[in-house]
Amino acid sequence: MEPQEFPGLEDAINEALAQDVPGSAVSSLEVLEGGHSGITLAAKKTDTDGVAEVVIKVAPHGRQPKGRHDVLRQAHILDALGGVDELVVPQVLTRGSGVWTFYVMERCAGEAAEPVLNSSTRVFDKDVVRARADAAARMLGVLHRQPITMVAGADSELPDIAAELARWAKVAAAAYEDDAPGISALPDALRATMPSTVEASVLVHGDYRLGNVLFDGVTPTGIIDWEIWTATTPGVDLGWFLAFCDPNLFPGVGAPVEGMPTADELLETYYSAGASHIADIDWFHAFGRFKLAAVMAHNLRRHREGRHVDPFQEQLPPTIATLIDSARSILDGGR
Repeated sequence: MEPQEFPGLEDAINEALAQDVPGSAVSSLEVLEGGHSGITLAAKKTDTDGVAEVVIKVAPHGRQPKGRHDVLRQAHILDALGGVDELVVPQVLTRGSGVWTFYVMERCAGEAAEPVLNSSTRVFDKDVVRARADAAARMLGVLHRQPITMVAGADSELPDIAAELARWAKVAAAAYEDDAPGISALPDALRATMPSTVEASVLVHGDYRLGNVLFDGVTPTGIIDWEIWTATTPGVDLGWFLAFCDPNLFPGVGAPVEGMPTADELLETYYSAGASHIADIDWFHAFGRFKLAAVMAHNLRRHREGRHVDPFQEQLPPTIATLIDSARSILDGGR
């Protein structure tokens, strides 16, 4: 996909900027590769202060901007969280809808890295790893104590964990059983051990992990990729986040990283930010592992069927099996 495949988009953006940020304009649109969360472009924004980098999220042309492609919904929560102390999100500069639906945000400084998964290609300083992980855990606690009412349209009813499980069970059902042995039995095992009561709904990122937090050194500069944010129990975010910090879950594709805090240490940091205690955290550990196994197994099937060819997917079966075994062990009373 090339920038020229977006006819009229640059003009639409500059028309919106003329209203919201007078005297500024974008140019040099470039597709940012990576991920599967819609269309992301980089561009240069020029105004009286000079040239700055921006990021543009665009809904696919000709498709209803729904689900992860509902980019204005993403801009909506960024607007709401922009003024929250101890929480950093990109600033939305403008947005528009019509032939193209989009929003433009500042490009935050720094990098987003997943130390456990990126350790094969770089060496991480242990103090940097710990500082980033602690900062991410603390910000997640800050996010989860924000009132849902700050985001118009967020559902403040009790979380529906059964519906959340059913959603990811559909993803797991799309995997080949040979690629994910035992995954088809996990939804029933999770249902049988589901918490009888859960914490009240909070604002949940949906894909919260170190790879979605930008850092300039050890200073967080922006939480990105809000495509699947929602309002539900905080354990949904925590089980996912903590799984990515455990090198034992990623044989062959991850490795231990010196400085990475343990899950219990990260939970302590999370609670220190004022978040409510989660009574059934072990169940959410298992749920997070199940979700990750389901996503990986689904992506592996898409690769093998030629729908999204990515040779890296062939390295995932040992990790998928480990995630499934770990989830089952937790549900059977393990830790």
